[in-house]
Amino acid sequence: MTETSSPNPLITLWYKPGQTLQGLIADAKGGAVAMLAAALFGLVQVWPAYSAQETPNIGLLLFGGILGIVGLFFFSWLLRNFGRWLGGEAKVVEVRTSLGWGLLPWAVLPGALLVLISSFQSDPQQMFPVFFVILIYGLVVLLSTLSVALRISFIKTFLCLILTFIVSIFPLTLVLQFLTGNAL
Repeated sequence: MTETSSPNPLITLWYKPGQTLQGLIADAKGGAVAMLAAALFGLVQVWPAYSAQETPNIGLLLFGGILGIVGLFFFSWLLRNFGRWLGGEAKVVEVRTSLGWGLLPWAVLPGALLVLISSFQSDPQQMFPVFFVILIYGLVVLLSTLSVALRISFIKTFLCLILTFIVSIFPLTLVLQFLTGNAL
């Protein structure tokens, strides 16, 4: 009798995100990849500022990676709490894993697009349709993974995500303005 091996979740995430996360949550696996994906997402966010510098500062990339991991912990906690308002019953670890895995397309695809734009020195405006498709695909994967962890519907997950951004982004922006001295 031959042993059947389960497919690699890093591959199945791209075409079966919900089922992939169900398996990862059931096996209590995927936390390390979630943190790595969050760090990569942070790197992609700071890459334009890093590549625009005349003398590149590697500390900026380190800052982006750390900020991605801190953001993963903070936003997963917020998503779990706001998910409860909408009937969700998730643990923070499950939401953190699903958020990290859901960020993987947001880190890999735009990162590859940034490398292509900078390598071929093409006009970023010409790449907008590709970026838009990546944005929509990434949103669908993110919502699919989060809805599995939160155990709520797709539309409730979307509302939870919007609520989390509204509640967290505005205070964080205000704090950053005070810290940088740009407050009113």
